[in-house]
This record gives sequence, C-alpha cells and structure tokens, in this order.
Amino acid sequence: IPVLLRCIHINGPPCYNRSALNDFQRSEGRELEPRSWNADRVRVIPGLTLEQCAQRCTESVDCRAFNYETRPTITCKQLPWVGDGDNAEVKRNVNCDLYEMKVYVRKCIVGKGENYRGKVSVTKNGHKCQQWWSKFPHDHRRYTPTATNGLELNYCRNPDGDPIGPWCYTTHPEHRYESCNIPQCKDEVCITCNGEDYRGQVDHTINGRECQRWDQQHPHQHIYQPEKYPEKSLDDNYCRNPDASPVPWCYTTDPAVERESCDIRKCTPKRRLRSSYTTNCFRGRGEDYRGKVNETTSGISCQRWDDQSPHKHPFYPHIYECKGLEENYCRNPDGSEAPWCFTSVSEMRTGLCLQIKRCADDIEAEGRTGNLSISIPYSIGNIYK
Repeated sequence: IPVLLRCIHINGPPCYNRSALNDFQRSEGRELEPRSWNADRVRVIPGLTLEQCAQRCTESVDCRAFNYETRPTITCKQLPWVGDGDNAEVKRNVNCDLYEMKVYVRKCIVGKGENYRGKVSVTKNGHKCQQWWSKFPHDHRRYTPTATNGLELNYCRNPDGDPIGPWCYTTHPEHRYESCNIPQCKDEVCITCNGEDYRGQVDHTINGRECQRWDQQHPHQHIYQPEKYPEKSLDDNYCRNPDASPVPWCYTTDPAVERESCDIRKCTPKRRLRSSYTTNCFRGRGEDYRGKVNETTSGISCQRWDDQSPHKHPFYPHIYECKGLEENYCRNPDGSEAPWCFTSVSEMRTGLCLQIKRCADDIEAEGRTGNLSISIPYSIGNIYK
C-alpha cells in the first residue's frame, strides 16, 4: 500500500517525512454519524488509502475528522466537525475507525498553543470572551475571522504566538484581553513511578522531535503494535512506556534517532497502598511482590540492586523508585514472567525465583477467567539479561 508522507517545518527540529495521520486521534470501531439535517455536509470519497484520506482531510478547509470504512468497500468520509457537539453522534461500527484532528479534541496545548482549536471561552479570571468578529466592548482591527485562522465565535486562541498561550478579548469593559490558562499537555497528566500507566497526550520527545505512530513501521520498525499490546494503550503517537523504561518514551519521526524519552512531569509523591503488595506469595507476574526471598530457584544468591558487580544493569533503585529494589531481594521491575534477580555468580547473569509461590486467590481468579500468565517477549530488562 503506498504511503503518502509530507513535511511541514516551521519551528523546532526538522519534521522529516511525517505521516498526515500524526495530526489525528484514532477511535477504533467508531464512526461519527451526522444528524439528519447535516448529512449533506459529509464528503464521501471511495478507494483512498488511510494515508490519502488523512492527507485530503488536512488539506481541506472544511474537514476536521473522517470516518474510514473498510467494509463493504473502502470509503473515506470527510466531516466538518468532531464528536463534541450536536452536529453528529459517535456510534459503534466494527467496520469503521474514526479519526479526529487533535487540535480540535485536545483539552491541552503544545508549546504556545498557536494551533489550539478547542472550545474554552472563559479567561483565567472567569471573564467571558468577546466574539472575535465583535468590536465591543473592545475595538480591534488586527484579528479578523477567516476560514483558516481558527478565530471562531469567542473561543480562546493565540493568533499572535503570545507566550501567555491562548487568550481572548474579554466582555469586561475594564479588562481588554486575558490569558485562558489552558494547561500544557506535558503538565495536564502527571506520571507516577516510571509512568507505565501514563495515558496522556504528549506526542513530542524531550528534544522536541515528533513521535512516530505506534501503528506504523516507518521510519523505525518495532514490535510494539497496538493490537499485540492492548493493555499498553499504544494510542496514535502518544508517549508511552510499554517496556518498563525509566520514563515514557516514543519512537521518533527522525530516521536518525530511533527513540527518545518524553518530558512529562512527575506527580506529587504519594505512598502506595500497602494492601496491593504481597510478601509470602505473588500475583500475576509478581510486580507487586515485596517479600525477602533473595536467591534464585537453583539456590544462587542474588546480587544487590544498588550494586553493579558482578553484573552491570540499568535498574538503579533511585530511578525505579516504585519497584521495591531493596537489598538483593527477588523483584520484577520489567514485567518479566515472575520475580527474578541478577545473580552473585559472574557466569550466570540472571535467574528466576520460582520457589516463590503464586497466591491462592490469584490462582483461583485465573482458573475462573481462563487467563494464562504470558511473559512479555521483549522489554528493557530482557535487553540486559
């Protein structure tokens, strides 16, 4: 299938040959169905590839989302709205995926928010925004709404790239304009521990490189296809941590840089509920095991986690602060099949601690659901093992 790539370089690192799909947020098995009075505003284009459909939408002044149907025939349906209003309704459709432009569905901003197209219309101090076309109570001539500049109704915007972020003229006679205090995407959702449960919408790395979509294999091939790791929420091109790295990361759209970490703030430290930990047995893969077994199944003593001898490794306790890497106890910081450790023998790098029993309630639950414990085939831990 041919892939259409484009590059738009304005500020920051070069974007290289980026996919048009990077501008969209995907909702699998969903379609945006217009109300009866709006049906004639849908543009139907048969036979396009997914990339072509996305490209056409980004180039159209009127397109903000599209339905991509695969059955009974491949069809691209361009829509002038997203699913946040009364013009259309989001419905289930196993033969269709909905793609909405990120700038219209995000509740946060990237950088100064010049591309913000959300519907916040109140300033940080609670003043209602003045309509952009209106000259009352504040007269202005610089910003006139057009079909492409996003100055709709009285929504907060940043047409001049002001460092304060999106703003608006207010309806208060004594306050000409004010910031709308829309949060940065990198600050909207914080991470705990090493961010394995992060589900925010940051899609650029710490060095400003745009992330590659998880469901694509260019420019970098990888194993983390979303359908193979559904529990990892590998959505669009958002930063995630599917391999227990120190922080969320992504593959980049730069062919010369495979992957980079993402700049996401840490949550205020909170003590985790001890009820989730186990000491005499382990549940699942044993990531919450906090017992004191410190030798492998074959009886070899474990190496201390804060030691780099005889085996060098990346699992520093101060980096993996929520993984319980105390002393030389068996732990599972990388999502392997069971608790393990680096051994104190130079000839044997790691060993599992399978003498630790599974918890009875975990075995019973597994029996009821029929689920099996499956080891992750590739993780940062396994690279070093």
